[in-house]
Amino acid sequence: MQVLTVTQFVTYVNDTFKAIWDPTLVALEGEVSEFRVSQGQWVNFNVKDADALVSVFMVLGKLNLPLADGMRVRLYGFPRIYPKYGKFSFSADRVELVGEGALQKALAMLRAKLEAEGLFDPSRKRTLVRFPQRIALVASRESAAYGDFIRIVEERWRGIEIDLYHAVVQGEKAPDSVVGCIERAQKNGPYDAIVITRGGGSLEELMAFNDERVVRAVYASKFPVLAAIGHERDITLVEEAADVRGSTPTDAARRLVPDRRDVLYEIATLEQGIGESLLQKIEAGREIIERATDGAERWLETFRQRVASLLRLVSSFNPDAILKRGFAIVRDSQGNILSTIAKLKPGMQVAINLRDGEAGAMIEGNQGRLI
Repeated sequence: MQVLTVTQFVTYVNDTFKAIWDPTLVALEGEVSEFRVSQGQWVNFNVKDADALVSVFMVLGKLNLPLADGMRVRLYGFPRIYPKYGKFSFSADRVELVGEGALQKALAMLRAKLEAEGLFDPSRKRTLVRFPQRIALVASRESAAYGDFIRIVEERWRGIEIDLYHAVVQGEKAPDSVVGCIERAQKNGPYDAIVITRGGGSLEELMAFNDERVVRAVYASKFPVLAAIGHERDITLVEEAADVRGSTPTDAARRLVPDRRDVLYEIATLEQGIGESLLQKIEAGREIIERATDGAERWLETFRQRVASLLRLVSSFNPDAILKRGFAIVRDSQGNILSTIAKLKPGMQVAINLRDGEAGAMIEGNQGRLI
């Protein structure tokens, strides 16, 4: 007979559990009830089925998805007895949601939480540059999505530098893998855009792109993010947080780069428009010049007429012209022109200028008669 103390007994039982329980091979599945968080760091709830119930303990930091009563979950960890209280529980290291209903409910809860924080606000979304030169591609190199994306980009617009960040895109390792790729791209930038893509799948298969850590990494990116996850009907939280969403990987490639044929057509159209515009401007300039030339000629003719008129007027005041018409100019002995009889005095010597010469004269009488 071996007698154990309580501490030895609990230690023995816990050691036995660890010896026979392989958390990589065995998981516990059931429905969540009485979910609660204690002191902002401990998670406690029950997991049950129709006939039994087990208490579950978990560190809050390990819980990467929202839980609520009624959700069906799969727990990875190990059973144990908590020594202090002698309470049997399952210590969980990781939780997975089971079933479409649980996934949808958790997704709705997380969406509401992140939306309230503004992670999906349309006003913060950035536009993509029209002609990107360097992009970061987060995808699985073995996926069809990766091949489709590269093929369409090269068909539409060659010469872009594409840095592949290979990521696990499904399963428990996927969230950390995708987050790591996004963070490395932040350090290796700058990039015109970060493209995150994978092919279609079930809601459970796409849950890595509904993971809160991945969504927050997309939101925090300093480069615009283009996300295309699954098919057109699948909308993940990562796509809602991204700046631009593509319905498929192929659609993402079309949104990222223009088709060079469309650009060439646009350039040709612009060239034609510019040519036509220049011809119109040249024609308009020619008309302006012609109108200006016509106006200048009319102005010159008017100016010539005015000059001729002024010349005739000036000529009419020429003393020689006046003398030729039979008039005479009378001057005193100092050469001053005498234009009024009031300036004439008897006995005054005057000079008279006529058309063909000059003659002397003397004034006689009060009437100013010349002799």
